[in-house]
Amino acid sequence: MSKDFSYYDMTHATRAKVVQFAKENNYPAPSSTLTPIFVSLVTRHKLSIIMGQIDEMIDRLLVLNARLDEVVEEGNLVAVVLIKDRLNEEKAKLRVYERLLEKESPMPRKETNGITDAMIERAKEYPFEDLLPEPLKLGRCKCPIHGGSNPQSFSVRNNRGRCHSCSWYGDTIKYVMDTEGRSFVEAVRRLLQW
Repeated sequence: MSKDFSYYDMTHATRAKVVQFAKENNYPAPSSTLTPIFVSLVTRHKLSIIMGQIDEMIDRLLVLNARLDEVVEEGNLVAVVLIKDRLNEEKAKLRVYERLLEKESPMPRKETNGITDAMIERAKEYPFEDLLPEPLKLGRCKCPIHGGSNPQSFSVRNNRGRCHSCSWYGDTIKYVMDTEGRSFVEAVRRLLQW
């Protein structure tokens, strides 16, 4: 059973709606001291849901393994094939939830090539407009990726660039990788140096 975590999405628009609702109903606005507590509670709840799903999958795997042993003793080859297919499906689902657990975990991850998640996030936060060779006019400019002639083809929104002519789309890291021919690690380091 797959869980939908989209209701935990606290984007800027969602926070604005919460503040607006509080004003309309004469509730006190959410304070900055409550935000870390709320984030901690949401993270714990998400982790408990993920762990519950992993526990259920492990239980199913144990039952399937026991059943596989029984059908092997019976000599039922069709059942063996079907149970092995089901085992492989459950193992694939388990790997997905393990990756999700690793992603949602509040524990800091190990460095990869000297690059941490925090460094990647800081690189993504680098102002996209500062990377462009020409300034934006009304949020648009000529595409620096394909160098088209349309002065309105490239736009920047939410610190992500998009070309409406060549269909390029990406964040600051992808931009530096594509325009300067750098690897992911080199692009992150380059953005952190600026």
